Amino acid sequence: MARALTAGPAPRRRALFGLLDADGWGWAMLKAFFWFVLIIFLLGYVPDRAYYFTVNRTIDLGILAWSPVNLCPPQNEDLPCPAPVGAVLPWQGSPSEIALPAARADAAFVQTGRKLLLIGGSDGQTATDAVSVAQAVEGGNFDKWQDGPPLPEPRADAGVAFLNGLIYVSGGYDEAGEPTDTTFVLAPNLQTGDLGDWQTAEQVEQPLDLPEARGAGSLVALADGLLFVGGTGPDGQPTSTVWRSTTDTKGALGEWTPQQGLLQPTADAVAALNGEAVWVIGGRDANGPTARVQRGTIAGAEGLEGEDNPGGSD
Repeated sequence: MARALTAGPAPRRRALFGLLDADGWGWAMLKAFFWFVLIIFLLGYVPDRAYYFTVNRTIDLGILAWSPVNLCPPQNEDLPCPAPVGAVLPWQGSPSEIALPAARADAAFVQTGRKLLLIGGSDGQTATDAVSVAQAVEGGNFDKWQDGPPLPEPRADAGVAFLNGLIYVSGGYDEAGEPTDTTFVLAPNLQTGDLGDWQTAEQVEQPLDLPEARGAGSLVALADGLLFVGGTGPDGQPTSTVWRSTTDTKGALGEWTPQQGLLQPTADAVAALNGEAVWVIGGRDANGPTARVQRGTIAGAEGLEGEDNPGGSD
């Protein structure tokens, strides 16, 4: 039976709370987009997450949840919110529980495994043989300092480096404030964490003692040995000497050999290896503190080539 037409124009169906014509292109495109996203989600994202769920202990949902209110952690303090990528958070004082056991200056620091070692130094007057050890813990912090194996002799402002699982302490000032030529070696057990005891060059039967007494020098670990840079000599004046000790096929260090000297006598500088270049930054010369930057390029086993502050100024 035929239905009679109503008077006037036929009513048009509306969709999405009456915003769109149910028979129009707008509603059709919106439905197509919804089904397109749903199909991708079901055929791509869900199987991908299901795979990682079966092979990993944890999974990343990969969903970026955006909030109009950016709640930054309180430790960001006065940094912009959100903080720039790679920004350093403001410095914070340590709690009293992890403060040093005693005031210490001119000490050296090195890490082996999860152990942090503060080696030697002075109380501002006299060098000490004390070594303090702390255990690194989760969250980027460390535990309370404990007494570690003492140095064979007191040392302050010595050069310290970690090479091939061994810790080396070269030069430095003794109790009388005089520079020394000794090198001490510590061989930690990386499996058990036991640090063992320090040994002298004579005890390890290697020619590790420096050719001449040096204090406030810098010890740099290279790929194939050690480099001792600058420092003060027996007369108390900064020197420009650079010595290198290279490991043999068994990993034992050989005698120190002279290298290309610094362009300016320097002591108390910061020295670091970056690629094939050794950078000597700041320090003091015969006239006092200096802003000079010196660079030496490692030229294989033959030696070191020096350069003065390339591309910069004093």
